[in-house]
Amino acid sequence: MLQWRLAVMYQPPDASLAGARAAENGWLASHTRTFSMSRLLLLILALLLLVPGTTLAQGTILGPYVYPEGVNPLTGLPVENPENLNRRPLIVKISNFPPVVRPQWGLNGADMVWELVVEGGVTRFAAIYYSQDFERVGPVRSARLGDFDLVRIFNALYAHSGSSAGTLDRIRSDAVISSRSLYGGTCPGMCRIQEPGVAYEHTLFANTAELRADAVVRRRDTTPEPLFGMAFSVRPPGGGVPLSGVRVYYNATDVEWTYDRRSGRWLRSQEGEAHFDAMTETQISAANVLIVEADHIEQPIIYDGYWGEANFAFTVDLMGSGRAVLLRDGQYFEGLWRRENAVDPLTYFDEQGNPLPFKLGNTFVQVVPRWRNGFQLGFLLQNPLTATVIIPDGANVRSGPAVGYTMLERAQGNQQFTAIGRNAAGTWVQVLTPSSRLAWMAMEVVQLDGDIMQLPRARSSFEG
Repeated sequence: MLQWRLAVMYQPPDASLAGARAAENGWLASHTRTFSMSRLLLLILALLLLVPGTTLAQGTILGPYVYPEGVNPLTGLPVENPENLNRRPLIVKISNFPPVVRPQWGLNGADMVWELVVEGGVTRFAAIYYSQDFERVGPVRSARLGDFDLVRIFNALYAHSGSSAGTLDRIRSDAVISSRSLYGGTCPGMCRIQEPGVAYEHTLFANTAELRADAVVRRRDTTPEPLFGMAFSVRPPGGGVPLSGVRVYYNATDVEWTYDRRSGRWLRSQEGEAHFDAMTETQISAANVLIVEADHIEQPIIYDGYWGEANFAFTVDLMGSGRAVLLRDGQYFEGLWRRENAVDPLTYFDEQGNPLPFKLGNTFVQVVPRWRNGFQLGFLLQNPLTATVIIPDGANVRSGPAVGYTMLERAQGNQQFTAIGRNAAGTWVQVLTPSSRLAWMAMEVVQLDGDIMQLPRARSSFEG
């Protein structure tokens, strides 16, 4: 008999996650499973087990339920210190507004970063640190209800600077979140570092190793739990659509990811400027960019007027399933995210139900709301279509895919536009105006030189 210590349990493809978990109760207690030689050989055929010094074979998929010891289930890569994986990940809430907080510290060091919209239509980060620790990450800002599912999904500790009274009440009443919440601590875990021209609320920074030590002293729940859900591969799957970049438009800010073929990574810009990490003095980059569409549900908690008028808080519903778009290797792939219940991870599948494999390396997640006019995507395709206006008197060009959206300009008969997207039903086409502005035209007024359904969906599925 041979023993292999796995980072997470093995689940046969046709078994339910709940059933696999019940069958593995004994293993979950020790994180160790003994396999017969025959089963071990089957595992090797399905998966090349990575150890430091080896590489993942072309075409092999690692995960989403099995990882070898010493391999980070958030990146698919071996880690320098495998003991770092025998602990909870640490989520740190990091500011992204106003622009004076940029460049932030430590975003390029995170294994994953989730970007979520907050009140006012701007965004804030939930950066996940697992394989490495850093002396300075931040600036750290307050908790949001949308982070609570992430704490459960990643079995993580949660560092933030506090929050509104209503959100803090939710934290205190939630046994899981309260047992992992880290706020109100002092230096060296959380330190104020004042800089000229920066307001006090943007001066709090975290030391991740010291925060972990503080969690032990404060008797937080630091017992590690299995972490899984992501699949990885060296070679991208089939069916990808080539593109040079993507723009993500939130209500009050916009983000662009541009593919850098030399490095094989996506480079981030925000509001038209390259977005840097102050720790590395390099542009923020990712091996993968994942766009996750989810319902955002308003809650009876009101934040103060910092953003202008007072705003209601909202939760992010990461239960069930929803649309996901994965960007890797200069291509995008349509898929779905799935999560059955509150104790499950997120898993990702292509449109045929196969695991959707990420590229080895870090991932940046853009969470977008399924509100009407809640977001807009602009896929910068390598092979776009052309839309020609077929109404002799011209046609309206609007800000969204319905007649209720603002008219931006009037197109002339026979005028041509670059077509890069569509609504879910394919009744409206997204175009680039001559000034590279995103706009929309009804399909009744244009003719495409190809099938509109081959264009990516660029708006919320809520909008049809």
